[in-house]
Amino acid sequence: MGEHAAMLERYIAAFNAGDTAGYAACYAPDVVLVNGAGQELAGPEAITRFYAGLRGQVARELVVEGVVEGENCIAAALRSTFEALADGVTVGSVVLDRGDRFHLRSMALYEIERGLFKRINATSLERTVVRRGEG
Repeated sequence: MGEHAAMLERYIAAFNAGDTAGYAACYAPDVVLVNGAGQELAGPEAITRFYAGLRGQVARELVVEGVVEGENCIAAALRSTFEALADGVTVGSVVLDRGDRFHLRSMALYEIERGLFKRINATSLERTVVRRGEG
């Protein structure tokens, strides 16, 4: 595993643990994240505020399915599972009720500058909703 892939692994582990300081430490001061819904977030504070708000509404697990590492970037195949903690939670363009799960497969390009994520672009590939009680 290369240096950048190891950083991505630490980043994902901190993200899944809710360790805001841990995953924010991977961001450049002028980082820009474009999530799979096309929403652009500029700066570490905007990104961490967005995910802190989401964390209060859903339980999320992010899994890396594969990584291609370049000199100054990482391309990653990702799988996310969101489970609604309350009724009426919006994830992307989907409204979930408590216990509903939203599965998302995506690709993300992490551009790296001076050892930090400078730009993250995610693209959604597949979305599946499983309503509570459907299995």
